[in-house]
Amino acid sequence: MAKKKVKSKPTESSWMKHTWWAIPLLAILVYIPSFTGQFTLDDNLIVEDNTMIRSLSNLPQIWKSHYWAGKIDANDTSLYRPLTLTTYALQYAMTKGNPIPFHILNILLHALVCFSLMKLVHLLFKNNYLTFLSGLFFAIHPIHTEAVSGIVGRAELMSALFIMTASISYHHWREKGNSKWLIALLLSTAAAITSKEHGFMIPLILAVQETAYYFNTRKYQWGNKRIWTAIGSVTLICICLWIVHSNITGPPVPHEQWLGVKPSNRIATSLRTAAEYLGLHIWPMKLSADYWTDEVPIVGFGHIKVILTLFLLLLIKALAFWQRRRMVPFTWGIMFFFLTLLPVSNLLFAAGFLKAERILYIPSIGIIVAVAALLVRLYETGKGKVAAYILTGLLTLFFIGRTWIRASDWKSNFTLAQATLKTSPNSPRFNNMMGLEMEHQNKHEEALKYYERAVKGNPNHVPALVNLATEYNNFKRSDEAIATLKKAIKIDPNTVIAYVNLMSVYRSLGDYDNNLAVANQALAMFPGSAPVLWNAANAYQLKQDMPKANELRAKAKQIQPDIGGNQ
Repeated sequence: MAKKKVKSKPTESSWMKHTWWAIPLLAILVYIPSFTGQFTLDDNLIVEDNTMIRSLSNLPQIWKSHYWAGKIDANDTSLYRPLTLTTYALQYAMTKGNPIPFHILNILLHALVCFSLMKLVHLLFKNNYLTFLSGLFFAIHPIHTEAVSGIVGRAELMSALFIMTASISYHHWREKGNSKWLIALLLSTAAAITSKEHGFMIPLILAVQETAYYFNTRKYQWGNKRIWTAIGSVTLICICLWIVHSNITGPPVPHEQWLGVKPSNRIATSLRTAAEYLGLHIWPMKLSADYWTDEVPIVGFGHIKVILTLFLLLLIKALAFWQRRRMVPFTWGIMFFFLTLLPVSNLLFAAGFLKAERILYIPSIGIIVAVAALLVRLYETGKGKVAAYILTGLLTLFFIGRTWIRASDWKSNFTLAQATLKTSPNSPRFNNMMGLEMEHQNKHEEALKYYERAVKGNPNHVPALVNLATEYNNFKRSDEAIATLKKAIKIDPNTVIAYVNLMSVYRSLGDYDNNLAVANQALAMFPGSAPVLWNAANAYQLKQDMPKANELRAKAKQIQPDIGGNQ
């Protein structure tokens, strides 16, 4: 009689092979609410209203222009992300501005980042549980929602993906010496840099990777020519692209709240914010699309929270150093986090935000691997195995639930404004956004209240001033509308819509002389703006100068054929 075959228990490798597709699939499923999302926040500026991406004939120009070049009155010219803009242009050509395919591609990119992270962790540390937990937590962590659900977060996703493929390629080149991996490394570096500026950190990221090899083997390998060939070539790519970047872009535009702040206070505030970023990785309950000064007050080094932060950061770094041989993944993760946080931390220079979740997408790779390493260590102690399972289960359920809810917040400007004003009620940006939503619903009295609240929070918030003036005009408060628009122009003379709206107010009052004066001022400032040309044409027509009116109208139609409808 034949013996009955007994099925063996699944080994680590047998269950592990399923995680390679299961984790990326989970990364997609948890973002189901985003599949039908609209354009939100900066998506409207970078994608929906971006003239640069509307025609593939603009692709060469995209590679010669700064990130905001499609916005005629752009103030920030410091960014150069042509590869990201190229993907928007290609999608726009195929979908004509339907947001759903844009969201789908973002989610697929997130799944690819999860897969690539798992691959890198597996290559570096050869631990199945660590690989699984790193991929799992990265796939479902709520702090990534802004980068994944917001279409402009694609810069983060693409740069993260290419940083991962660069690190993987470096590993294979280092181990095998096959030139295809060196080529892949260089291409990945160039792609990461042209997706987002974080790519310039790749030489340092590879140096951190070398420390992981050293802590694993306890042998210096700096005599390995492949290491120097790779890091030298990557550094050369970075230098060349930095020269290109510098020739195309301008200086960074700091957040308005950094203006007038002493460098020491900016650094102290940024250090405290770094500790808050760490906290958001552990307890991502209070998330916001706009952290205003209520949430991020400017402080000095004498503030108790800054002192505690310095102590905490030193403690974490000391722990990472102490455990550099026992828990190499933990040490690598901490080093990766602080290194990749540095360029977006406001420590080196004042960036265009006080605090933001989107910029954590790449640095969070390090923290998530470090946390996963702690759980693996707890699991491997034997006595802590049950605790490790329970913690993993609780974190998984919490992260999935929180990400699902947060992705739902990002479905539209209205839902996002509702959610943000709960956590940041004084945010000028989101009070202004809610005002716009009320205006779209013809709730003008409510819109007026939100605009007034936005201007109260920040008297120099130009978009809110422009919209407030529109509501003043709707309520026949023309003098206030004119004064508010003039204030907006004084604060930011490059605001096209302020001139257009001021022309409209003068026109409605029958003040054709001032209407024409503003029109000529706007034409001098923005000769290539279709709305300016069209409204200036109306101004000349009202002054009975039809030849000039027809000339301007024809120019406007040339730039924007659909302007003015069928007129």
